Amino acid sequence: MDAPLSAKLAIPRRSRTLVHRARVNELLARALDVRLVLVSAPPGFGKTTATVDWLATTGIRIAWISLDESDNDPVRLHRSLDAGVASLSGGAARPDPQPSGIFDPLEVADDLAERLTARPEASVLVLDDYHLISAPVGQRLVGLLLERLPPHAHLVIVTRADPMLPLARLRARGELLELRADALRFTSEEAGAFLTERMGLALSDGEVATLMKRTEGWPAVLLLAGLSLAQRGDVSSGVREFGASHRFVLDYVVEEILARLSADTVDFLLLTSVLERLCGPLCDAVADRTGSQAQLEELDRANLMIIPLDDERRWYRYHALFADVLRARLLASHPAEDIALLHRRASAWHEAEGNDREAIGHALRSGDSERTSRLVSGASLARLNAGELSTLRQWLDALPPEAVREDAQLSASYAWCLTLAGETSGVSDRLADAERALASGGDVGGFGPLIPAQLALLRSRLASLEGDAGTAIAQASLARSLVPPDLPPGMEATLRGDATVLLAVALARTGDHDGARTAYLESLPDLRSSGNTFALGRAIADLAALEIARGDAGGALRLCEAELERGPASAGTSPAVWAALARARAELGQAELADTAARKALDLAFHAGDTPSARSAEATLARVAPLLEASSIDSGVRSQADADRPIEALSVRELEVLRLVALGRSNSEIAAELYVTVGTVKAHVHNLSGKVGARNRTEAVALARQLGLLA
Repeated sequence: MDAPLSAKLAIPRRSRTLVHRARVNELLARALDVRLVLVSAPPGFGKTTATVDWLATTGIRIAWISLDESDNDPVRLHRSLDAGVASLSGGAARPDPQPSGIFDPLEVADDLAERLTARPEASVLVLDDYHLISAPVGQRLVGLLLERLPPHAHLVIVTRADPMLPLARLRARGELLELRADALRFTSEEAGAFLTERMGLALSDGEVATLMKRTEGWPAVLLLAGLSLAQRGDVSSGVREFGASHRFVLDYVVEEILARLSADTVDFLLLTSVLERLCGPLCDAVADRTGSQAQLEELDRANLMIIPLDDERRWYRYHALFADVLRARLLASHPAEDIALLHRRASAWHEAEGNDREAIGHALRSGDSERTSRLVSGASLARLNAGELSTLRQWLDALPPEAVREDAQLSASYAWCLTLAGETSGVSDRLADAERALASGGDVGGFGPLIPAQLALLRSRLASLEGDAGTAIAQASLARSLVPPDLPPGMEATLRGDATVLLAVALARTGDHDGARTAYLESLPDLRSSGNTFALGRAIADLAALEIARGDAGGALRLCEAELERGPASAGTSPAVWAALARARAELGQAELADTAARKALDLAFHAGDTPSARSAEATLARVAPLLEASSIDSGVRSQADADRPIEALSVRELEVLRLVALGRSNSEIAAELYVTVGTVKAHVHNLSGKVGARNRTEAVALARQLGLLA
């Protein structure tokens, strides 16, 4: 065997910085039950390292072939395969694999398969860097060999791009095992072990989490981060600064990824890097070209740091750090006005599609304040109805102050953000701005008929916050009379429902609980039909408070639970409902369940900017804390009855899911954080609930705390 061929057949050495990843090896445990193992991921995801580590645990015969571009010559490829098969079969390599000079892939594949059959023991043939094989004849040879493999022989392909093989057919037959980027990303635990144990860095859990967020578990970039931090005296500042601008990351991405691409592909990547999400029509509009969907699909097949966001492969995003590098190069290579144009095109496309959030985001980044003002004004009522106060407030604060003051709807929307968050300071000024803008006869974008009713609603709410119940009742009644006729049904229901709720609030403050309860119940159909889940959540919470005031905490509990069970059309994500649920449970002495609901309310309130609900939840937590402490001291970690009931141990992943559920994360948020599907999260929640004897996720958290599974 000549020296170059000997080097191609050498199994790569295991790195001294290798972290043994039992999780990945478990995923590969089925490898010997399938015909093909496909390890396919972008550069730097540790494909070769993971494969070497797994094979070292199997104890079976291995032939490793490190392919290179010269193997596109079919004779050279045949020579490499022949040598690998010879090492597996125990025979000698053919002195001249194709003496006739006519290369017949079928004949070669039959010969290789026959020789593998001669030694019937488990064996693995690894083809590393398979993406370098572009010649059709070479791909056909490997495909024919795959079809003819004897049952005891298995093919492993390690590649940056999916091979031209019948993967769909193999997948349907159960003859394919796939290990892709999602599985090869480092978990937080693996990243911590790699950086601290293997690279010898003194990092806190928070610093590891920061690096994980920046790199999305990209192994090669974590290594670069470690090398960079090892050269610094101040590791903490290095962690904060590490990102796409770091020379190691830039050099790696440029040398390993961009330098291998065509100029047209690089141009496409740069122009579309301004987008958070990508689809074919959007990329066509932004880059002013056609054929973007095919380009995205090609990037996906080539594993070029692009991540599908749906099963239909319509929407994608770039790996976060890769996108940062692209944007840095775009900024360095294109004038600012060109980049602003890209954002304006993206904003226009999203506006036409009805995606107000993305349209506004790109309008802001384009620097076009006139366009942004128009879009925010048009989206403000929908954002208010959804309870997205923080989002709307951020948009308004990003606009020039004069743009807000001169727009009646924007000024009214700002007043809504303040009052709905429980603030009174500055509301009167915003109302005065709205009145002046309305009186000036300026463009109000079709909102003119709605603004008088909104201003009356705002005055009612402000008076209620300031303790002036009489004015609150009068302004709420005025608002109901100011709802203009012939509005779209949803808008009419929104204004009428809001006015009725504010009337109920004011009546409750005067002590007229029966009148308030009637008004709240009257408001619910309007709030539901308008989709105003924010006001609906507040109304349910206030009704629950009235029930508690009447001495019926059980009724308050049933009211909140019924709302949470309604599904997507309910106020199930309302921090106010969860805070009310927590209070009702506390009233009934259900300390553990109250604690869980209050923590969920706090998490939702934090994201929504809902200060009143956060305060209510904090009050409940303070109330039940002594009860939980006393219960823990009195009964230990578990009651004797629980101690007598065997508890099936939770897996590491189930414990991780349980911890995130306890923090109030939704299934989709957990899936994003753990790089798994929502279906997988649901399965974990179902399994862990069964193990602790819970009927639902809320009960699972409470029981887990009793069992000592959660701190």
